[in-house]
Amino acid sequence: METIPIGAFDAATGGRDVFLDIELQRGSLRRNLRVALREAIQQGRLSAGTRLPSSRRLASDLQVSRGVVADTYDQLAAEGYLAVAPRQAPLVVAVAAPTPLTIEPGRPTWPIDFVATTPDVELFPRRAWLRAMERAMRAAPNAAFDYGDHRGRPELRVALREYLGRVRGVRTEPERIVVTQGFTQALYLLCRVLRAGGARTLTFETPSAPTPWATVAAAGLALEAAPVDDHGLRTDRLAHAAGDAVLVTPAHQFPTGSVMAADRRAALVAWARERDRLIIEDDYDAEFRYDRVAIGAIQGLDPERVVHIGTTSKTLAPGIRLGWMSVPVDLVAEVKAEKSALDSGSPALEQLAFANVLASGEYDRHVARARQTYRHRRDAMMAAVGRHLPGLRLDGAAAGLHVLLRLSGSVDDVAVVRVAAERGVRVEALSPMSLVGAPDRGLVLGYSRLSVEGIDPAVGLLADILRSAGAVPRHGQASSS
Repeated sequence: METIPIGAFDAATGGRDVFLDIELQRGSLRRNLRVALREAIQQGRLSAGTRLPSSRRLASDLQVSRGVVADTYDQLAAEGYLAVAPRQAPLVVAVAAPTPLTIEPGRPTWPIDFVATTPDVELFPRRAWLRAMERAMRAAPNAAFDYGDHRGRPELRVALREYLGRVRGVRTEPERIVVTQGFTQALYLLCRVLRAGGARTLTFETPSAPTPWATVAAAGLALEAAPVDDHGLRTDRLAHAAGDAVLVTPAHQFPTGSVMAADRRAALVAWARERDRLIIEDDYDAEFRYDRVAIGAIQGLDPERVVHIGTTSKTLAPGIRLGWMSVPVDLVAEVKAEKSALDSGSPALEQLAFANVLASGEYDRHVARARQTYRHRRDAMMAAVGRHLPGLRLDGAAAGLHVLLRLSGSVDDVAVVRVAAERGVRVEALSPMSLVGAPDRGLVLGYSRLSVEGIDPAVGLLADILRSAGAVPRHGQASSS
């Protein structure tokens, strides 16, 4: 890299040298000169109205052929950076400066992280995924690199049909499966289809994760709340619901951790049939059940009334951006059309790699290993809360990646979260997850990012924070469900 002055004439300041960083020894000399001049103009070091040296003079100064400089000037003129007139040196044209953006801070690294919505990405099976990507690259047909069926690669949809039927009791066919870039895209596509069909409102569990609320609103639907309790969604409240569809997390409700009872599952399906409504089933971490076999998906009870949505975001890693939904027959064409309009299909190689991981049994083995890891962490969390916070109630089935620590209604859980953040502790408050009414208070305690050994001191520090906020009773024992 050499710094070379060129004598440019600026009408405002008189002649002056502009220094250009040009790599004269590497790559294309024409390209390097073009890039250096273009950047000088874009950055304002060569201002509008500046007269550049003639091609002959600049070539002499740089000790290059005149053709190199002439070609560079011609290219920059074609791009709109220079004005060139016969028998005159080129003139720099005015270029608009970009509006400076505020640099967003990177994600903070938390010394103690009770995040409840992401897995431990360190468990991601890198070697298995690398082998699967290599096999996918070697075996991929040429058609995989072209535009294809926007529902997704057929190899993955076939593998998903087998896996979902075997593990989740989902009744579907490859033609009914649409591969998406995670749950958020699946929900957005579905809400767009519903909105186009005349739907206006989507019923949500409350409390629930706030992130999907914005997705639903962006698709043009209003939100309506339906409460949950220890047995899942209160289906008795649906009799007067205005929602055209209801979104539920029956296998493990977020954030309460409840599992929908059998009678309510039946009542929910009956409501959908009688009212001609749709059930959207978010099966987000159903593979992680620790005390029994996981409850099967509701979709198996009525495939034409339930859209089943699953992803790899909890089992593998959110960054993989792979999800899927099994769609009722009469919605397949519309969902496919929305997916086509949105992005023309998800990346093919990742789909082929995941299909390989599923078909080889490596996915089942990874989930089994992760399940064992999370079970030990949950046990440690339950024990630590019992030791440090014996007067508080802990809710949540033996499943998933979190438990819910209940606080009294007089406690400002949002303020507790702020104080915790000041002390290097990341934790989520329950109250902002309520859609209506007086919200319950609590903290959602995830254990996916904490080691077994680190959980007890982490809960001990959280207990100190809660005591300073007056949130810990003097007496009483913890209860769990």
